[in-house]
Amino acid sequence: MERITRHLYLDKYPVSLKAEKLIVGTIHPHDASQFKLPFFYGNRLSLWKILQQAFPEEFGQELTLDSILHFLRKHRIGVSDTIRECIRTNNSASDQDLIPTRLNHELLEQIRQSNIREIFFTSGFQKNNSFKLFYVNILGRQITPEIRRNRELVLEPKVFGRPVKLTILYSPSGAANRAWAQTKIWKDNQHKYAGSPTPLQDFKVNYYREKFS
Repeated sequence: MERITRHLYLDKYPVSLKAEKLIVGTIHPHDASQFKLPFFYGNRLSLWKILQQAFPEEFGQELTLDSILHFLRKHRIGVSDTIRECIRTNNSASDQDLIPTRLNHELLEQIRQSNIREIFFTSGFQKNNSFKLFYVNILGRQITPEIRRNRELVLEPKVFGRPVKLTILYSPSGAANRAWAQTKIWKDNQHKYAGSPTPLQDFKVNYYREKFS
């Protein structure tokens, strides 16, 4: 049965004018009553858990909405999504199983009014992934083989009034570990974690620490 999902957090938590970095996803799952926290990525908290591991002194033992907001303010990081409204074709929360009916075009002006110089996307090139929706459907550009290969590019100043780097993150989700294990970045760094009982997890934590320090 089809269901309409309307975004709960875009207007409540607009991009701060002081933000220098921005995390962009797609849209939260439909049933927010089951979320662990009422916020972006509040369903399973995978993004916030890995950032908590990367910055334990800033989050403390307990992961709360207040600790997340404090971290974002301190590091001048904004959070947003590409979809304001969509139709769910089934009970899945997968990007593949939704139909966007209203994109977040307002995000462009929020970026222009901020100090953002780098945007991180939590999904990349597949159907309804955040980078693809932003770059192709909102900006109206084409994804080149070079962008797919590098997973990053710098937008020229005419777009937002200054150069803005776009980076496609490797997923923080534990379910993505198999995909992580096949990446060049992991294979190039695997030897550094030979003595660790959880080498891939330690690498992921360091990866996110580097991106958001």
